[in-house]
Parts: sequence; C-alpha cells; structure tokens
Amino acid sequence: MMRRIISAYVVEMQKAVCQRATYAGPLLVLLAVFAAMLQSPLERDGLSDYRFVYDATTIALGVLGLFLIVIFCSGLIASELGRGSIRLLLVRPLRRVEFLLAKLLLGATFAVVLLLVAGTASWALAALLGEVHGVEYGGETLYTSAGMAGTYAAAAAFSLFPLLALVAFALLMSTLTRSSAAAIGWSIGLWLLLDLVKNPLGIQPYVFTTYLEPWQVFAQRSDGFPEMGWMPGNPVYLVGVSVLWLVLLVALAAAVLQRRSLHA
Repeated sequence: MMRRIISAYVVEMQKAVCQRATYAGPLLVLLAVFAAMLQSPLERDGLSDYRFVYDATTIALGVLGLFLIVIFCSGLIASELGRGSIRLLLVRPLRRVEFLLAKLLLGATFAVVLLLVAGTASWALAALLGEVHGVEYGGETLYTSAGMAGTYAAAAAFSLFPLLALVAFALLMSTLTRSSAAAIGWSIGLWLLLDLVKNPLGIQPYVFTTYLEPWQVFAQRSDGFPEMGWMPGNPVYLVGVSVLWLVLLVALAAAVLQRRSLHA
C-alpha cells in the first residue's frame, strides 16, 4: 500500500511541477515578505529586526499563505472529478484511499514549501538589510541569536500540525463537488464561518484553526518580553487537536470519495 501511495505521490508531484499555477503560491508569499518591509522597515541601527521576521511570516504565511493552501488543495480532487481523469488514474492498481493520501502528501508538500519560502526570505532580508544578533535590553542579552532562531524553528514546526489539518479540510471539500471553484468557495466559506462562531460558542480550544499561528513566543521574545505561552492553550492542545482533526477529516474525505460516482 505504501509503495502505491508513494508512486502516486511522485506522479502528482510531477504533474504539479509542470503546471505554472503551482509556482504562483510561493511567488506571492515571497512578494508578501518583501511587502512586509513597508510595515517593519529594515535598517542597521544596532537593534535586531526580529519584529520584521515575525510580521513578514504572519503576513505571508498566516494570512496570505493560508488562503493559498486552501485554494490549491480545494482543487486537487474536484478538478480530477470534473475532468473525469480520476477514472484513468484508478484503472491502475490504486485504491481510492491511496489516491486521497497521495493528494494529502501533495498538499502537505505545498504547505511546507510556503512555510520554507516565508521563513527563508524573512530571515535572509533581516540578515542582509537589518540585524539579527539577539535581543538585548539595558546592555544585557535576553535572548541570543541562536535562541531566537531555535524559537522560530519550534514555532514553524508547531505550525505544521494545524496546516496539515487545513490541507485535509480543503481536500474534504474537494471530494464533495466536481467544480474546483465550488470547492474553493465552500472551503473558504466554512473556514471563515467556523472562525466566526468558535469564540461565541466557546469551542475555540477544540478547533484546529485556533492554532494556525503559533508565533506568540517568538513575537514576545522579539520585543524583549517574557513569553506567555506558545498559543491559546498548551502545546499539547495544538498537536492533539490538530492531529484529531486531521484524522477525522481524512476519514470523512475517504468515506465520501469511496461512495462517489466517478461518472459525470
């Protein structure tokens, strides 16, 4: 089974690499990082520019990147259903759930690429045009440059869990329709609706979208403040809630795809 999933994933990657639209996401994220200099200008003034790194990451990934991931993943299966090409793919010894998992890996790869582009570009600009020598206050070093880099890396690793749940959410929407535009609309609409009602209903600790931006500690350290926590709650909640949603959403998508007619 694993060999078939990997083979299908390689095929999906080859298809994605050959499509110009695939490169739009990383390019837009890169442009968003450059645009962040308008909000947090970079200059060599003796002060570290970790605030720029934070602002650039949250703008490029925490806002724009999330929509790009949803748009990319929402069309992965709907487009195959709409064109009927899924029937040709499943003629081979490839089960529907294996096809779904290959798409999940492709969506996860796209999310990781956006994360790497946002992180690499923001740190590179901060190092080249500004300074990243640690955080000091009153001549005392509060956080070293290595410590700040480690904090950012930890936050980036934490962010992967809710991002994978978001990929699975968009894939579920993609199995429900043959239209990529409709799948994108449903994904964005339900995502925004969930974010709108989770606080009034008091369910925010149990919703994966609550944990999509676990950068609080990095932001607090950038400003020289004592950190108050990685996210709204315990890191265990971030990982546990995100993994539970990931499993549930993939299971629902597999059940829907298993029962779908592949004929137009």
